[in-house]
Amino acid sequence: MRVTLMNDKNKPASKCMLLAASAFALMVGTTFMSWAQGVTGTHATVPRVVVSMGLQEFIAKLRANNKNILSKKGDANIAATGIDRAAGAFQPIGNASVVRGMSRQKNTFEEELTRQGLGTYEREGNDFSVGVTQLVAATGAKLEGKVSLSRSLTNTDRLDPLRPTDAFNNRSGATISLTQPLARDAGNEVTEARLNVARLDTTAAKFTQRDTETNVVAEAVVAYYELVAAQQRVTAEAEKIRTGERLLNEAQNLRRIGRLAESDIWEVENSLARYKSAHSEALQNERERGNRLRTMLLLDDSGQGIRASDDLPTVENKAVDFDATLRTALERRDDFQMRKVQVEREGIQLAYSKNQALPRIDLVGSYGLNGLEYTTSRALAANRMSDYPSWTLGLQISAPLGTNLQAESDLKAAQLRREDALLNLKAVEVQIANDLDTALAMRTSMVERWNLWHQVQKRETRQLAVERSKFAEGRSDMREILLREERVVNVGLSLREQQVGFARAQTVFEAAQGTLMDRFR
Repeated sequence: MRVTLMNDKNKPASKCMLLAASAFALMVGTTFMSWAQGVTGTHATVPRVVVSMGLQEFIAKLRANNKNILSKKGDANIAATGIDRAAGAFQPIGNASVVRGMSRQKNTFEEELTRQGLGTYEREGNDFSVGVTQLVAATGAKLEGKVSLSRSLTNTDRLDPLRPTDAFNNRSGATISLTQPLARDAGNEVTEARLNVARLDTTAAKFTQRDTETNVVAEAVVAYYELVAAQQRVTAEAEKIRTGERLLNEAQNLRRIGRLAESDIWEVENSLARYKSAHSEALQNERERGNRLRTMLLLDDSGQGIRASDDLPTVENKAVDFDATLRTALERRDDFQMRKVQVEREGIQLAYSKNQALPRIDLVGSYGLNGLEYTTSRALAANRMSDYPSWTLGLQISAPLGTNLQAESDLKAAQLRREDALLNLKAVEVQIANDLDTALAMRTSMVERWNLWHQVQKRETRQLAVERSKFAEGRSDMREILLREERVVNVGLSLREQQVGFARAQTVFEAAQGTLMDRFR
């Protein structure tokens, strides 16, 4: 930076003024360089500890740490609890009660005649009962067994001169009762409907979990290969820089001996600047791709980077039988299996709704023994209770008067849900066929493009060799050499892009076929 100060007579200023101007220029220059350095980000990149990771290792960590996979595993575990919840309906239920009470009430006129003028009737007692209730899955019957004991004493009992002092009346009972549905709620299919639905919900949740895992792994495989390509691009851009620096050195040597114009050196310097800019962009792209993998693994340590250690897969075109592939997909695709489970589930719900539209007709019966003694042990003795049996048998019928609106509405809703489930199953089947067709066409296209670019690479490499020979003989210029060098590197990058495309197409095909996870067992 040059600063010249003139006085009023257009003569040079004093020496002090020139020194001041020089200091000012130095300060401005230093400030500008500091600002430029900050803008270009010379110190902006945070150094990282880079961890190399193969695809198998990466996928193993992904399956153990990915948020979406873990979330679906949790959903499947939650759904599994529904099985025990539904099975609890068939668990025997124990019932027990202990009640102590006292009552005092005024006698009516008739009661006064039989209660010897006591005026009031007083009763105190303790009531005990123990029972077990069981729902029978095969028929829907409800069985209940119950033993009861009531110990009571009244003021009229105390008037009996033959009664032991303060002896309680011990009335015992042992009863078995049965309620057997004959229409609504009858039969194994209806009784176990909730349990079967819970089992199917758990199965569907597991299929959904595996489908989510497949989708996440497919996305992760593609992301991993994109990181590989990003790393290779960084290497290629670095190779361009080395080529540019080498050519710049050659150009400067030729300039010194007068064989090259200065404008050709500018051309090399401009190309070198472009290469460095592209290299910086490639580094940023590599960092973004690595951070995408870190996000999938839920890594929050910004000081650790990921480097893919595996190479891109080899491009190969294998013949595929579409019909056989489709059959495999319909057997292996978890989303299709989940939809089949949904159809089965809605079929169970439909059968249950049809049953609930029937009237309630229950066969009810009971058989019991009872006894009455002054002591508890005698009252509960079977040989004494057997002399006093009791039984009941009958039917209970309950039905709406007119149309059963609730049951018909539930039945219609169940029919519509099953139709929707069948439609969804068909939609997934069509989608699978189209996914396979798209994936196979994509893979064929990528193989074709890779072969074409491979031929281009061979020709560009030969053209570069020819151009270098011509340059050595003085029949070419530095600009053409630069162009040929850059085109060879760019063609190599395009060839790697086709490899990434093939890897993506192969991953999509395996995911569409339902066989992707076989690679990561």
